[in-house]
Amino acid sequence: MKVSEVIYMVLDLAKAATSDDSFFTEEHVLFLCKKYRAFLIKKEQEKNKGIEDAFSIFEQQEICLDLEKVPAIDGEPCTGGYYLRSTKPIPKLLEGYQPKVYPTDYFQGLNISFVSADRMRYVGSNPYLQNILYTSIAPDKYLYLNSSNPQFLYLKKLRMSAVFEDFENAKDLLCDDSGEATPCDILDMDFPIREHLVPPMIELVVKELTGAVYKPQDDRNNASDDLSKVRSQN
Repeated sequence: MKVSEVIYMVLDLAKAATSDDSFFTEEHVLFLCKKYRAFLIKKEQEKNKGIEDAFSIFEQQEICLDLEKVPAIDGEPCTGGYYLRSTKPIPKLLEGYQPKVYPTDYFQGLNISFVSADRMRYVGSNPYLQNILYTSIAPDKYLYLNSSNPQFLYLKKLRMSAVFEDFENAKDLLCDDSGEATPCDILDMDFPIREHLVPPMIELVVKELTGAVYKPQDDRNNASDDLSKVRSQN
């Protein structure tokens, strides 16, 4: 389902629930959809806690990252004082999700291990683990790579499959099967969420939109149509 389809479904339902639809905008609906998407995915993750992969492939996005060689602080070239770093920062990941990182050619055979930023400080110096590339997202939001095999510095590009908290932030990094960037209009993107979570997400968004509209209720237990009095005053 496209992002545009989700937005227009929300707008149709919200307009049907209220006569005043002048302040319903696509941007506002998209903001709420992103908010409740993250909420529902986290709820689903809690329900499936303990399952090896609690995230659906429908929630993941694949991005391509160009890499550049950067010197380590106080590093010396002869002692392997370089890292590889993504040229662009990584959009914020959804809490609890560990991304998968691999070369543009998935079957290239590189062993890339994603580790925490803390552990990243202690890897890449063991000569017996030369075949492993370690990668992590540093506090500066960039992806870094390190290895005891200096050949890793010739790597130019990587793919990452991840669940991002705000999927719109990843749209300019999306890529096709050949690794080429495919930025697109947000409305033309596939909405990254599993299908059975779409109805509750739409319901939550519509509820929040229409809850902001003043809708008087005739809650007096009498035979009079009190709402007609309210309408006649407007």
